[in-house]
Amino acid sequence: MISVPVIDHEKCTLCGRCVTVCPQRVLTIEGDAIKTVEDECMLCSHCYTVCRFGAIQFDPEVLTGISMKSFPYTEKVFPPGAFSPSDLVNFTRSRRSVRKFKGDPVGAVTLTDLITFAVTAPSGSNCQTWEFLAVNGREKVWNLALEIRKFFIRLNRLAKNPLVRYLSVPFIGTALVRYYNEHIESVELGLKEAEEGKDILFHEAPALIIIHGKNEGSTPLEDAQYASYNITLLAHALGLGTCYIGYAVESINRSSSLKNYLGIPPTNRIYAVLAVGYPDVKFDRLALRKRYQARIV
Repeated sequence: MISVPVIDHEKCTLCGRCVTVCPQRVLTIEGDAIKTVEDECMLCSHCYTVCRFGAIQFDPEVLTGISMKSFPYTEKVFPPGAFSPSDLVNFTRSRRSVRKFKGDPVGAVTLTDLITFAVTAPSGSNCQTWEFLAVNGREKVWNLALEIRKFFIRLNRLAKNPLVRYLSVPFIGTALVRYYNEHIESVELGLKEAEEGKDILFHEAPALIIIHGKNEGSTPLEDAQYASYNITLLAHALGLGTCYIGYAVESINRSSSLKNYLGIPPTNRIYAVLAVGYPDVKFDRLALRKRYQARIV
């Protein structure tokens, strides 16, 4: 596999745009040809995107475009200023966290398209170290909720023991103490409702998308969050709702048995868990936000 740009010299006009845009100076003009001077290409494909003559390609086993199966998709470039900022703001503000889902299943093709769009997100140093797991089917989601319930039963048993709480401080800081003070009551309520067959963890969602990966690269957490937010936006455009499930992230990260249950490598970190489904709630107005502080200096 070739992991550097491949130049078609018959099409190349030596305009130099690819050389100018290359962030790692992999390309240079030597005499009457564009040449690669290093093997440290970060595969950002900037050179490919600025070449209007199609003179630059990559090995398709290394880099490829995307295709969508659940809806018609044609590539189109929107240069800066070419898309309505008002429409963008209203679209993103219209996306809400959904905590009430219909029973309708989400197709595997749709979940695949959501993940396909996720990987178009920006990534620090273009590492793209993210991995994805879709849990598709209401029964599978519920079974995972029950596995997570076991984790919290064990955690609550430890947290209720004052000796364990305070002896844990030298090893894990005040995490267990804070959990006891801030979360144990709501978790106890959730455990009780789960025993009654209510899924307050995943809100009866028919599917989940879990974003995980090795804790490597320059910004793995930020990369995964960008990718997960892409999922939420496309889901909204497809008539789906999503919700970030923080309790699931924390429990899976702290439980080797849960990672094993999901087939996730023990060294991988969970960065986001998204409930996905068709919303059983309608939002008629845009949400309000808290006051914030900002400085421009």
